[in-house]
Amino acid sequence: MSKRALWLETWVMGIAIIGLAATTARAQYPPLSAEEVAKVEREVTAAVATYYQLFSSRDARAIGARIFHMPWILLDPEGAKVYSSVEETAALFESSLAQILPQGWERSDFPSPRVCVLSLGSATVSGTFYRYKKDGSVMSVHGVTYVFGKTPDGWRIASLSSHPPGRGVECQD
Repeated sequence: MSKRALWLETWVMGIAIIGLAATTARAQYPPLSAEEVAKVEREVTAAVATYYQLFSSRDARAIGARIFHMPWILLDPEGAKVYSSVEETAALFESSLAQILPQGWERSDFPSPRVCVLSLGSATVSGTFYRYKKDGSVMSVHGVTYVFGKTPDGWRIASLSSHPPGRGVECQD
């Protein structure tokens, strides 16, 4: 079994254990106050805005160093891919930029992120992002959901899932 496959299997088992523990320990998690929820929403929304600003400024290295938790998991139509380093992450975003720049891409925007605060240390962000051409026209529209975790260095993306626009995660209280 490869190192990545073993890591992914361990991660999935860990998530299953966390889910079981959360179910049995639900009473141990007091509800978040409105102020706590609002604070996490502001912080995570700012982290998303920073990500889109860095991508639009074509700073693939900073995306890997400042936005993503290492390792992180990309979930796309082909399945799960694990990225373990800033260098791997930067290479992924450099490749993405190399594909869209020749098509006239200028910037990307995520105008209405839906933030769902799960705890003081975790949140999801879901919605639709747009790629714009230099002339201001919409180049493409994509659905995306991020799982964020709070680290000593701030909020980081632990996982990203691409999906059709209009799909995604809704938060229920």
